[in-house]
Amino acid sequence: MSDILFTHSYFYRYDPKQWNQIKQPYPPLGTIWAASYMREAGFEVALHDANFAHQAEDIIPHLEREKPRYLVIYDDGFNFLTKMCLTKMREAAFEMAKLGKKEGCTVLVCSSDSTDHTDKYLAEGADYVLLGEGEETLLETIQALEKGSTDVSDIPGLTYMKDGKRVKNRPRPVLRDLDSLPDPAWDLIDFAPYRRFWEEAHGFFSLNLATTRGCPYKCNWCAKPIYGNRYNVRSPKRVVEEIARLNEETGVSYFWMCDDIFGLKPGWVQEFNELLQARNLKIRYKIQSRVDLMLSDNQIDALAQSGLDTVWVGAESGSQHILDAMDKGTQISQIYEATDRLKAHGVRVAFFLQFGYLGETAEDIRKTIKLVKKALPDEIGISVSYPLPGTKFYDTVKADLGLKQNWEDSDDLDLMFNNTYPSAYYKRLQRYVHKVHRRTLGLRFLQKYWYAPWQMSGYHLKRIAAMPIHWMTGWADRRYLNRLERNNG
Repeated sequence: MSDILFTHSYFYRYDPKQWNQIKQPYPPLGTIWAASYMREAGFEVALHDANFAHQAEDIIPHLEREKPRYLVIYDDGFNFLTKMCLTKMREAAFEMAKLGKKEGCTVLVCSSDSTDHTDKYLAEGADYVLLGEGEETLLETIQALEKGSTDVSDIPGLTYMKDGKRVKNRPRPVLRDLDSLPDPAWDLIDFAPYRRFWEEAHGFFSLNLATTRGCPYKCNWCAKPIYGNRYNVRSPKRVVEEIARLNEETGVSYFWMCDDIFGLKPGWVQEFNELLQARNLKIRYKIQSRVDLMLSDNQIDALAQSGLDTVWVGAESGSQHILDAMDKGTQISQIYEATDRLKAHGVRVAFFLQFGYLGETAEDIRKTIKLVKKALPDEIGISVSYPLPGTKFYDTVKADLGLKQNWEDSDDLDLMFNNTYPSAYYKRLQRYVHKVHRRTLGLRFLQKYWYAPWQMSGYHLKRIAAMPIHWMTGWADRRYLNRLERNNG
């Protein structure tokens, strides 16, 4: 039996893009971090990891076995899909809240979606919604309830119903000293299904870590409902200690550093590298960053030496006009320069690309395709502009939003506001740009094969062999896109 049962609303099996294509499941890091915080305060905690659940009702055996007084639905704020508030996640949270209430639990919820839509969650069974960063608010709320208090009005960052009206307490400042937190409760995770899935799909095992919270940049389409616009950092020492322990206990040596921006604090990456070298820890890892940050002094050298395998950068568009409209703060020239430098250090480069931003024209789209072909990143991830509550972009397009304001899953790619072209155009565009990227990579590998066939792997040969298919199907996609461009011209 436990005092608190933790769970989360993101079901990996709900998301066809993750399940069928990416095949990279990660444990709910934010959830087990909150669980660790509560355990350190003296509470008995348990976890229902919903990642591989098939339905919300899968939580019932956990409720019956643990008989918790509190059910905490605490979403992983480091998973970008939770920021998108997919409708299947919201529905799962509602159903689990109702099941918790049926078992006599007090239900508390912390997520991007519940922060933005508190009324909906309170109406569907949640007793309390924790706004933003939730650990301290969760502890103070449960401690008050344990003492029998009915007055929680002094607890910052809390929303609840009282006398039929919604009460919203004052906001809570974000936590600045991240080293004051215990390490996440990794012992609550059953690593077996994660390991099996990773090794079958990729030949190795990977786990996720966070070294920071928040992002100081102000791209006008990017919401930060949990950790805000501040940038707070764990010490390199604490991060390396956690890496060493996970390596020893699970054998993992590949990590996804799931920060919004990795290594922004001056000198952090250099110290991180030195500590890894001092402990002789050989790891590989991938990060998210910005192209302008990659051009800082010695940044790439230290990253490559410490084991950086792949960096995902928000290239977003090949049009400077669109980057400026997004308030991105980067230049097209920086995308090319950073890509070249990273490749020269043996680091793989991946681009986040975004189509459908307000005012984007066919010429802007062609510039983005040119960027993909010329810079030739190792991977690309494509989305269409998605209006997240609390952003300048959302405020601009909210009048156009109809009944559908959330995607069902991350493979939806439906444009939810009026723009240059209809949704069908952007869905086909996503397919077309992926084919352009793959056939361009195939051509590059073919050129390498001509001069150095001994350097070719099975991956390279598969890319070369697939080129004719990508040419033919891409030609059909291009004709379809041309027709829609003419019809909407």
